[in-house]
Amino acid sequence: MNRASIRGLVGHPGSNHLAYQLVAALQGAGFDTGFETGLFWTGRGLLPRLTALLPGALRGRIERELKRRSHPGVDPARVTFQPVPELMYVASTRLRLPARHQLAAIAWRNDVFDAQFAQRVLAERPHFTIGHDSSALAAQRATQSYGGLAILNQVIGHIEAGLDIFAEEARRAPEFAETLPLPPRRVIEQCAIEAREADRVIVPSDYVRETMIARGTEPSRIFVLPYGVDTERFRPPEAPRPQDGRFRVLFVGGLTQRKGIKYLLEAARRADIPGLELVCVGKMTGDPAAFAPYADIFRHVRHVPFHEVHRLFQTADVFAYPSLHEGSAFASYEALASGLPVVCTPNTGSVVRDGVEGLLVPPRDVDSLIDRLRVLARDPDLRARMAKAARARAEEFTWAHYAGRLSAWLDAQFA
Repeated sequence: MNRASIRGLVGHPGSNHLAYQLVAALQGAGFDTGFETGLFWTGRGLLPRLTALLPGALRGRIERELKRRSHPGVDPARVTFQPVPELMYVASTRLRLPARHQLAAIAWRNDVFDAQFAQRVLAERPHFTIGHDSSALAAQRATQSYGGLAILNQVIGHIEAGLDIFAEEARRAPEFAETLPLPPRRVIEQCAIEAREADRVIVPSDYVRETMIARGTEPSRIFVLPYGVDTERFRPPEAPRPQDGRFRVLFVGGLTQRKGIKYLLEAARRADIPGLELVCVGKMTGDPAAFAPYADIFRHVRHVPFHEVHRLFQTADVFAYPSLHEGSAFASYEALASGLPVVCTPNTGSVVRDGVEGLLVPPRDVDSLIDRLRVLARDPDLRARMAKAARARAEEFTWAHYAGRLSAWLDAQFA
């Protein structure tokens, strides 16, 4: 079939730049693709007119937030909104409700979105739909009811795999258990059904693929599609970082036990590396007392403005990400593009190859993490070789590569 004659609908209830990239890739490749979401900034319509009525400072703050929900490659004329569920969810986050209440709010938002999206699917009967885990079941079933292709974009490892890991971490590190909130039972059940029933499942890494297969998804239905990175924005610094006696290890992401934060902090405390400086950038969640014993071990940067994030990577020597459960961590791609050797676990879902662009460590293995950091700290030549390889590896995983791989796979589904 000709791409222009293949009609597709993509749905995502919230703010997700991966979904934007996916829609932009399909539209850019010539597929007739619509996008249904909560809020999306198009620069026209009712939303800009309403924000223009706000007082200056408030208007500027809200417009900056809204403009993050945009992508230049997405055709505004092919975007449909469901703003009420998303606005109510955003309001719940601003009220700083307990994590369990926020998770319940997400579940409600996703249910409302999915039901409305399913009605659109039945009305338009596209050739394919792409939904996202925890918000796709009704639309999947609607698509399958008339013989369409229901595709699930599974952005993280199977939910049951994550819950097994979280339960183990609650036993191993109870002080960090608050950083691992559990979704409502009905969400867990829905995610498992989505994975079993989808006609095809797109996953970003071998780690996610393995978790899906282990819990009943047929391997033949799974397509591994790594993410991309903006290699123009994220790039090595013009000149090497000045030698100041520091060995700077960077972590970027939520400071949670899902990311393996305790294992990284323990490694930094025990590594005995001269000049080691661990910089952790991201929101600190859970009980602050859990981090108190490590207060002198790391420097915490809560937030870096979006337009400055790329410079952050240029200040480091190594990127460390010992995650326990991911899809494929965007930060690992950004680190590679910035020319940083990456130390991570296989569960990070990274495209890093052990001994080439970085070093892999088993999950929860503090001793291995210490060993790999020591190897890189004492061998600047190895860091330089890996830095060069890291940049070359990132250039194989741009968003243009992502679009090309996705489009070729979708072509094959309708050949």
